[in-house]
Amino acid sequence: MTRIAIFASAAALIALPTSAFAGDLSGTVNDSTARPVAGAQVVIPELGLSTVTDAQGTYRFEGLEAGEHRVAVELANDERQFASAQVPETGEAKRNIFLYSSAALDQARIGINPVEAMLAEALMARAWEDARRMTAQAETQGAMALPDLIG
Repeated sequence: MTRIAIFASAAALIALPTSAFAGDLSGTVNDSTARPVAGAQVVIPELGLSTVTDAQGTYRFEGLEAGEHRVAVELANDERQFASAQVPETGEAKRNIFLYSSAALDQARIGINPVEAMLAEALMARAWEDARRMTAQAETQGAMALPDLIG
């Protein structure tokens, strides 16, 4: 009878639902120009976990529960930008985070999609750079002779 009670107790413990600790979550924090951000505070608020990115912008959390986690990057101006990460039942999850620029966030505050604002900002920056390059080339070539259209 004692063996049956011990066996039943063991079976009950095995049947209890347990949280699966899947392992690690890691990635890189990049700024709006895709450069790594060193020294950024990365937080999983629901779990009370935080870490700081290294010189290459990488972060790592170990021993997380399987499932979706909301990851925040805390910025110097006391703002947070969020991303979600799915930690699998087994193995390691990788989640790179790309931060929006302050201009893109300002656009989002007035109702413009921040991804579209960020793309527009990148295109404008490239157009200005192309214009600067073309102006510099024109200045080094000297005055251009205009064709005589009168006759």
